[in-house]
Amino acid sequence: MTHRPHIVFVDDEPRILSGLRRMLRTHRDRWDMSFVEGGQAALDSLHSRHCDVIVTDYRMPGMDGAQLLDRVRKEFPATARVILSGQTNEDNLLRIMVLAHEFINKPSTPEQIVTAVERLIAPAAPDDAVRRDVAVIESLPSPPHTLVELIDAFATEDASAQSVGRVLERDPAVAAKVLHLVNSSAYAMGRKVNNVVQATALLGLPTIRGLVFMHDMVREFDPAGVLPPVWIERLTVHAVETSRLAGRFAAGRDWEGHAFTAGLLHEVGQLVLASSRPAEFAGALTRWRDTPDVPLCDVEREIFGIDHREIGARLLRLWSLPEPVIEAASAHQEPAEPGVASDPASAVALAHRIVEAELEPVCGPHGAPALGDDELSEPVREAAARWRRERSPRPG
Repeated sequence: MTHRPHIVFVDDEPRILSGLRRMLRTHRDRWDMSFVEGGQAALDSLHSRHCDVIVTDYRMPGMDGAQLLDRVRKEFPATARVILSGQTNEDNLLRIMVLAHEFINKPSTPEQIVTAVERLIAPAAPDDAVRRDVAVIESLPSPPHTLVELIDAFATEDASAQSVGRVLERDPAVAAKVLHLVNSSAYAMGRKVNNVVQATALLGLPTIRGLVFMHDMVREFDPAGVLPPVWIERLTVHAVETSRLAGRFAAGRDWEGHAFTAGLLHEVGQLVLASSRPAEFAGALTRWRDTPDVPLCDVEREIFGIDHREIGARLLRLWSLPEPVIEAASAHQEPAEPGVASDPASAVALAHRIVEAELEPVCGPHGAPALGDDELSEPVREAAARWRRERSPRPG
């Protein structure tokens, strides 16, 4: 029997709930919906039946929307969380941003609510435990230097969105979280943001500072001793260099931002597995290293029933990133037209392959041959040459 998603709508005003019921009646054939008054009634509903997505008002007497979502996050972590509000100040907006997967301004249209809910409904996964892993991820692990670099960036007298954003662009974990926050909140103003520096400017330095220092947006890598710190350093270097090279391939085209950001985020699925299943993932990495000519994805599918490309796509979709970024990031091991970067996906796949050949593989087969210059189109060859000249020295 096919599982019908269950959506719970929460407000303290019966007339608002009646309005939502009328607005969404055309979706009764796709969703099961419950309309409940107040936070405690919502928690009672979740205790009695699984809920895929909860959509709640912010301003409610007794238990407000943020308090409710905090309870939901702790007690029902696999439930996606949406908040509706028309009146928030900076302090409670910070609370909402770290508690909700999606923030929708009031008054809202049925289309806005439906779009948010449909995106947050998790598709069935071969391994439901892995699906839950993605749903409960609040932040991804960062290498140790990220927090130090951000502290230094904020400490300078001329700190700006540009200078702080450039630090964020050197860490895929924090970059993904910043893009999640800007795209799931009122800051995006109805458009999807794919640029980390732009996201930093939209959120504002006070908000970024508050998220870093008060809400633990930066989570240092702690693999419970089973994954060495050098692993995340290498993965981070690979992601940063892939983003730079993919951006080079896309320079001057209208999809340049999508290619750059997809290159930065294309390995976030590995960060999810390292966070949620460090021992099993360490075993997968060992098997992959010991098996020439086999990509990591093949090993992951044998162990988890899903691979890091699919896991990364699930997380980025849950975190509201632009669809072209998600598609390009998840296709980083797909075969593309040899030597040509014609869209974000082919730019990222080509950049990923070149970076793996010149540094070291992070998920591709160890025996894959490097692309020769004669296999690259002239624009790609020139962009790769510029990237090599400008490439940052590898740490350690």
